Amino acid sequence: MTVDMMHEIEVLAAFKDRGPTKEGERRAAEYLEKRYRDMGLQTTVDRYRVSPHYYWVYFTHTLIALLAGVATIWTRPAWIPWTMAGVAALMALSFWGDLTTKFHIVRNVIPRYPSQNVIGHIPNEGARKHVFVSAHYDAAKVGTTVFNEELDEKVARFYKEKFDATPNVMMPMLLCMIGICVVAVVRAVWPSGAAMWAVTWVIQGISSIGLIAATLGFLDIGTGHYVVGAIDNLTGIAACMSIASDVLREPLENCDLTVLSVGCEEAIMMGMVQYFKAHGRELSRDDCYFINLESIGNGTILYGVREGFVRARPYSGELVAIARSLKHDGTFPEIGTYTVRLGTDAMVPLVRGFKAISIFAMNENNFCPYYHTDRDVPENVDIGVTERGRDLALAMVRSLDRA
Repeated sequence: MTVDMMHEIEVLAAFKDRGPTKEGERRAAEYLEKRYRDMGLQTTVDRYRVSPHYYWVYFTHTLIALLAGVATIWTRPAWIPWTMAGVAALMALSFWGDLTTKFHIVRNVIPRYPSQNVIGHIPNEGARKHVFVSAHYDAAKVGTTVFNEELDEKVARFYKEKFDATPNVMMPMLLCMIGICVVAVVRAVWPSGAAMWAVTWVIQGISSIGLIAATLGFLDIGTGHYVVGAIDNLTGIAACMSIASDVLREPLENCDLTVLSVGCEEAIMMGMVQYFKAHGRELSRDDCYFINLESIGNGTILYGVREGFVRARPYSGELVAIARSLKHDGTFPEIGTYTVRLGTDAMVPLVRGFKAISIFAMNENNFCPYYHTDRDVPENVDIGVTERGRDLALAMVRSLDRA
């Protein structure tokens, strides 16, 4: 069965408000479940409950850290700054754990709602390797000021031209929380003195400005609306379906294939986190490979080399080498590389020690056109780019099968 990727994108885009844990996401999952069964995949649905509103989770972190800093103005009794140091440290630790997906503290006390992952499997009794292709089918919530396409592209272009890098928007927030913690400790140990106040006011001032900006930004997103999310990331879903269709027609010899269609990626990869909570112990780090497809709807196809909100962790050397060889042998001469300073579903297996990589599409400024905007609609998908991203991922799957 051949998959018409553009048709699949249009059908899924018609499910309105496809945000994490929302009704539109549930209806999209039901559609995917039926399609996978009709295609001949062994299909299951993993259901779970998560706190999906990352913007309120992070709003809570930044606001509490900001208030802790205000409280340290009272340096005596000493328990006040020491307590505030502990509060700020807890917020920094929780924020770090959330960004890395390793653990969740504050998020776990915020209400949870139901979501689901749709899993399609093509078994192979003789499989020596287990290949997973993944994409998320939920859509992002955006505010009126935070996701500004023109400004975001200018920032991306500046970082590319000046530093040959991509901007890291979350690390400064973490540093601001740590700054508040440092201020509290200093004021607890040295409660008075002009030098102490001068130094701590500078640190607190810079940290507070950053935290205020972050708090307002998360508030803006939280009071916003859901976009259609055709490029981000129905293009990835359609590509995964097409890959599965190809493997059904021409089975793999040494690998089995699993299609992971995950929800709640826009909740900071909570769907993939839940997949690993349910199945992580069943998987071997030696023979499992995760190829994630993310926003492959405009620009030029790139393969990632590193990813991380906090630390840019290198992707699997084996998978990067395969992608590089496909470029150098002339199969995909146009593809480039990308370091991801945000988060994709590949980060979840990556930080857990599994072999993972993400495939993207960016323009000449290292920017994904229409990212998190109302213009992310099927009409703006360049299906030729989606096909090229699918072809690269499929070629990597076939290379793993031959190796």
